[in-house]
Amino acid sequence: MPQDERQPVLVRNRHGSGAFRRRLRMIAPDDRTVVVGLEDDMHHYEAALTHDGRHITGASAAGPRMPWEPCSGALDQLQLLVGCPLTSSAAEVFAWTDVRQQCTHLYDAAVLGVLHAARGKTATRQYDATVPDWDQPPFNAWIERDGVEVLRWRMAKTLEIESPEPFSGRQIKGGFVRWCEQALAPEAAEAAWVLQRTVWLSGARRVELEDCDDAIISGLVPSVCWTSQPERYNAAFRRRGTLRDHGPSADGMLVDMPTRWPQLHNT
Repeated sequence: MPQDERQPVLVRNRHGSGAFRRRLRMIAPDDRTVVVGLEDDMHHYEAALTHDGRHITGASAAGPRMPWEPCSGALDQLQLLVGCPLTSSAAEVFAWTDVRQQCTHLYDAAVLGVLHAARGKTATRQYDATVPDWDQPPFNAWIERDGVEVLRWRMAKTLEIESPEPFSGRQIKGGFVRWCEQALAPEAAEAAWVLQRTVWLSGARRVELEDCDDAIISGLVPSVCWTSQPERYNAAFRRRGTLRDHGPSADGMLVDMPTRWPQLHNT
């Protein structure tokens, strides 16, 4: 079948078993290093960022689980963050480099790392975002920070928030991060765009990725990330065996991250 006629493969078993979950953890082992991990059904990335208190001075990454063959090439792309100023604005970090030439998910984690470094704390912060399996809106989605729920949305449509205020009627697509930073305090804005990313990706549980030979048949949109650029899209073959079902519980996510960061830091 020609590639432009392919259709995404619908899920057989995973959807309905629990929820789409995404965990992000930021660790500052010293006052010049931040390590960030991200894990969900399809991805597990970790990044180590070093800084001088004003700018990012080094960036390295690992991808224990990546969905497509070209994804590994995006690990080195994270070095383009070097020189980025420490800031409390996620929008500024997203604008630092062309995010279409990055892994979307690894770069999301790195953005949180920059923001964590800007806070100047050597504490650990963890986000757990949850979207229970759904067939049709409305549905709920929520996020916890360090085990405490800080935001819960009722979704009126797949990409539109019904409640609460000030999110009512807000579309979770282009410009959402910038709007959050204009409308909300920094801590609330950070949690909101992490939840936005999780809701946006939650529909992937309806696709049986292990049956997809490549990213095209999975429904990955062309040109939105490193892997889906024209020079790699037709060779974006599936890395089978990388899918995990965290639907029942988040307990198994990022369990080895505290012992992984020294290796990342020294790469």
